[in-house]
Amino acid sequence: MSTNTYYVLSALDSSKQYAICSYYLDKAATQPASQPLRIPTNAGACLIGQADGSELLLMGTVFKKLGQAPALNASNFTPTNDDGFVNITMPTQDVVTKGVILLFSNVGPVASIYPSSDPQVVNGDE
Repeated sequence: MSTNTYYVLSALDSSKQYAICSYYLDKAATQPASQPLRIPTNAGACLIGQADGSELLLMGTVFKKLGQAPALNASNFTPTNDDGFVNITMPTQDVVTKGVILLFSNVGPVASIYPSSDPQVVNGDE
């Protein structure tokens, strides 16, 4: 099954500073996704939404093609859209790997922002 949409189940780590994440093919978090997250080369984007049962609220993401210098700008940061998904843009002609940091908050009034570990997204079906 080839997809460009994944779901993340998140919780706080024991230090209460980072988000622990598991990735799934379905919103109900019953079908685990393998790592790295793979999308078809021609998809143009990987979408990640919040899975049912998440302890934290998905707010946005930063991402960068591996091997490039770190930078934060409008082309590699996206907030969640109105449907609760982050959109990680990918080229459609070249196969690349991007490192992704998801950003979460507690549910309710924001008290802290919690980064995820660094999942990778590859736009190739290999």
